[in-house]
Amino acid sequence: MKVAMFDEAGHGDLLGDNAVSLVLNDYEHLYREGIAAHFVARDNGEIIASAGAFIKSDLPFRYFDPAIYGFIGDVFTEKAYRNRGISTVLNKDALKWLKTKGVLMVRLLASEAGRTIYVRLGFQPTDEMALNLQI
Repeated sequence: MKVAMFDEAGHGDLLGDNAVSLVLNDYEHLYREGIAAHFVARDNGEIIASAGAFIKSDLPFRYFDPAIYGFIGDVFTEKAYRNRGISTVLNKDALKWLKTKGVLMVRLLASEAGRTIYVRLGFQPTDEMALNLQI
């Protein structure tokens, strides 16, 4: 599903040959540390949607109080299951989990398709900007 997310976002060609094993190793570490959780929806045992919650403490946020923030990522729904509210439910589960961990601020990178979900959940645009240095 992670590779499908990168492909759909137009970044699949940026993945290295070892991307899948790196993802597995990273996520196993994050789960062991208790700083990541994934929420999934299944249909007949198959995962059809996911939303990930991550606790981060990078610059400059590590200087704030609390020194952590939440990050929502790995949000993906298989095409046949979209527009049914599944992603909204999974995002709410992720937000509840982050709140239980003491997180007060949550950030994310929204796709164009996902923006309406996040606006309905109360997310606000921020002052972040991006510049592609490959141009």
